Amino acid sequence: MGIIEKQATKNAIYSYIGAALGFITITISAHLLNPDQNGLVRILIYISALFSQFSGLGFNTVTIRFFPYFRDKDKGHHGYLFYGIITTVIGFLICYAFFLLFKNQIVEYNQEKSKLLVDYLFYLMPLTLFTLFFNLFDYYLRACYSSVIGSSSKDFTQRILILLSLFLYFTKTINFNIFVFLYVASTCIPTLILLFYIVKLDEWHIKPVRGFVSKSLRNEIIKLSLFSILSGSAGLLISSIDMLMVNQKLGLTQTGIYSIAFYFGTIIIIPSRSLLRIALGIVSEAFKKNDLVEINSLYKKSCNSQLVIGLLLFIGIWSNIDNIMSILPPQYAEGKYVILFISAGNLIDMATGINYVIMLTSKYYRYDAYFMFIILFLTIVSNYILIPIYGIMGSAIATAIAIATYNIMRWLFLYFKLNMQPYDSNTFKIIMIAVIAFLPGYFIPHIINTIIDIAIRSSIVGGVFILLILKTEAAPEINNKIRKNLKRFSINL
Repeated sequence: MGIIEKQATKNAIYSYIGAALGFITITISAHLLNPDQNGLVRILIYISALFSQFSGLGFNTVTIRFFPYFRDKDKGHHGYLFYGIITTVIGFLICYAFFLLFKNQIVEYNQEKSKLLVDYLFYLMPLTLFTLFFNLFDYYLRACYSSVIGSSSKDFTQRILILLSLFLYFTKTINFNIFVFLYVASTCIPTLILLFYIVKLDEWHIKPVRGFVSKSLRNEIIKLSLFSILSGSAGLLISSIDMLMVNQKLGLTQTGIYSIAFYFGTIIIIPSRSLLRIALGIVSEAFKKNDLVEINSLYKKSCNSQLVIGLLLFIGIWSNIDNIMSILPPQYAEGKYVILFISAGNLIDMATGINYVIMLTSKYYRYDAYFMFIILFLTIVSNYILIPIYGIMGSAIATAIAIATYNIMRWLFLYFKLNMQPYDSNTFKIIMIAVIAFLPGYFIPHIINTIIDIAIRSSIVGGVFILLILKTEAAPEINNKIRKNLKRFSINL
């Protein structure tokens, strides 16, 4: 647990710094750019991420599951990175060929409601290429137990560069065309940072080793890759289909409003991403040793800890929802309940811990693919039904339903197949504590000054929540961390 705690803490620090920078970026973007322009940069990122998932040919999932079999730094990990680069290049060329084949249809499809996207479509494939290699290098570094650089470059460096681009646009030093170029460049630079870091760590091994991969291992890798192409693509579609369908049905303006609100709803999931980055390698190694006791222990601790953090962030966000909306321009008002439903869906995801990691690294990874296709169908149908009725809120509801259903399916599967049950009486205690802590935040009269109101409301809600968590001992791992930090200020609770 030491490696997980150390690197997860570092990842969390960078993630929260990134979240703060992201909050500033999103707020400035909402005021500085119109919804169409905000929609453009968001949709470019989402589509490039989707394309990169197809183009990766499932290799990142192979890294998660099978890199422990290749691990040997003295032997260059048996040329593993070389195979990753070759696979990535081939995948990108296939993707680029399909893009050229269907480019005219994409342009025609978006010409009416998303003309700005058509004008900047030429950025899509460079973004896809850099996203592809960022994912390859990031997963490789995580497998080498160096997960921090990926989060720091993405959450910190990239957002600083985007903020700088916004500042230049605000001061009219650059026009919107150059701003989009700098935005895209800011998104690509983390890939170069990871490449430099791999070389610096002396992990740049691209000499293939013949004869190392046995026939049985090769067959397992191929099977996993095929399933990963399908399940990974389905997973990314699940996470981005809402944005794509809002763009298709409501246009780029509503996509911009939805994307800004969506960001605030994803703040809850930040700690989970930090833990998952390092847990992937640890759980994969544990499965290699068939250490189910260790995996079950990590599962329980992750569910308990993440539920505490997720609920604290959820009640904090919803206590301050009117303050958040007052910070944004008036045209973003309809995003209020988008924040609610996306937050709720992500809270459920947090509360189910590392179930995704366990499913993906176990011999039952195929079932996760089956679940994804069920959820993908549910997501598309629910978006198709709810968007015309409720607009962007309908898409948020559909997303929340999909996230909740997916995680419930994983939880039940792990319970019946591996006899892993992460919840106990403390789970109920934590939920009740959150309800109690939320009440003062709900009933406190609003103070005219927004910043002061946020500070007072958040302090009361957070203070009540943390105090009750400490007194009830409902979350031992969280309590130990809190007490350790409080002792630095000579506070004993």
